[in-house]
Amino acid sequence: MDLSHYFYITPEEYAQAAAIGVDNQTLDRRVRGLGWKKERAITTPIRRLDKSRSYWREVAEKNGISFSAFHSRLSRGWSPEDAATKPKQTPEEIRDQALRATEQIRKIPRWCLDLAAKNGIQSATLHLRIKKGMSFEEAATRPLMSRSQAGVRGAAALRTREGDWAAQIFKKGGS
Repeated sequence: MDLSHYFYITPEEYAQAAAIGVDNQTLDRRVRGLGWKKERAITTPIRRLDKSRSYWREVAEKNGISFSAFHSRLSRGWSPEDAATKPKQTPEEIRDQALRATEQIRKIPRWCLDLAAKNGIQSATLHLRIKKGMSFEEAATRPLMSRSQAGVRGAAALRTREGDWAAQIFKKGGS
């Protein structure tokens, strides 16, 4: 049975880890909290950030860029210089970028949405019409039916599909 991940850390193991710069709290966290095997936790030195990153961090703070924003930019692949010097986007720039992204993924063209709105057709109705196979032009321009028109159309479709089912139920003559 492999006991190298066992939670008890001896004083000798603490001393061995301290020799390479791993403090007691870090060793405890690695073994007990993160589940590292003791050998790895004792022999892996603490990773230090390079000095250039701390320099760019100071530059970022002077430029009004918070540490979290700076770190986030680095994790997204920005160079330290860009992460520290490029100004944050204004709310207007963020909004414009979001609108451009929305236009890139739009499935129904803007002109169609505008035409439908001009004709009093709600976007949900437009989407449903297009989903059912209407062209953009027809979906945006065909007038809405009144409830009575929809009822007449539905009754006609039912008669076509099922025949005159009401005649079978309400026969004249009592038989």
